[in-house]
Amino acid sequence: MMEYKGYVAAVEFDDSIDVLHGRIVNSGPYPIATFEATDAGQLRREFERSVDEYLEWCEEEGVEPRRPFSGKLNLRLGSELHARVAAAAAANRMSINSWIVRAVRGSIGVRPVDSGGRIR
Repeated sequence: MMEYKGYVAAVEFDDSIDVLHGRIVNSGPYPIATFEATDAGQLRREFERSVDEYLEWCEEEGVEPRRPFSGKLNLRLGSELHARVAAAAAANRMSINSWIVRAVRGSIGVRPVDSGGRIR
C-alpha cells in the first residue's frame, strides 16, 4: 500500500509481464485512477502524478473530487450479534464503537491505541 494526499493505492505485481499495477482504493467503489510501472520508484511517481492530475482535472471542471473515506461506517450486525457486541463492550467498560474499532484493528494487525492516539 502507498499513501499520497490521503489517497491509498493497492499494488499488485504481474509476473507474466514484470509490471507493477496500482489502483486507488479508498475513494469509493470504483478507483479514481489506475497506474503501472516496472519499478517501485516509478510506481510511486505514477501514483502521485495520477492523484495530482485527478485533482487538477476536478478543479478545472468544477467537480468535487471523490475524497478518501471519512471514517464513518454504517454497520448492520443483526440483533443477536448486536446484543453480543454490546455485552462484550460493556464487560470491557467500552462504548460499542470503541470495542468494534479495537476488534477491527486487531483483526487486521493494527496495534490498539489509547484515547490520546498513543499505541498501547
